[in-house]
Amino acid sequence: MLKVILAALGLTAMTVIIHGVGAMASVRRVARLWTGSEDRPGQLRAERFMAQLASALLLLHLAEAVVWALFFVLVGALPDLETAAYFSLTSYTTVGYGDVVLPELWRLLGPLEAAVGVLMLGWSTGIIVAAIGMIYRQLLPSLTAPEDSPARRPR
Repeated sequence: MLKVILAALGLTAMTVIIHGVGAMASVRRVARLWTGSEDRPGQLRAERFMAQLASALLLLHLAEAVVWALFFVLVGALPDLETAAYFSLTSYTTVGYGDVVLPELWRLLGPLEAAVGVLMLGWSTGIIVAAIGMIYRQLLPSLTAPEDSPARRPR
């Protein structure tokens, strides 16, 4: 049991590091593209940037699940990387079909990976919400204008 908990803590630390570094790099890149563009901000441009951010975050989640999958293969818990990646992604996303299961020694890693996945997906959701807020404030300044400002007065 101690071996499983230590493995889970190590995998969790690697997952958090990957997510933290990758999310920061993704946000910086999108913010640099957003603020560096001379085009008039528009909705289609905003959606393109959001698609880039969401895609980058999804790739991070895939990489994080693959780290867990590699561990499952390295310890002999699952027979090959494809099966391990499938199990890992279904656990990480909390889908958990149950058609692939870990051996009894390692079975606690499935729900622990699911808990980590929920945390990382929540982190990504927070990033996306913050980015949408920033974009909307720029595209729709009347949403954040004080009550008595000209932007809020009816025309």
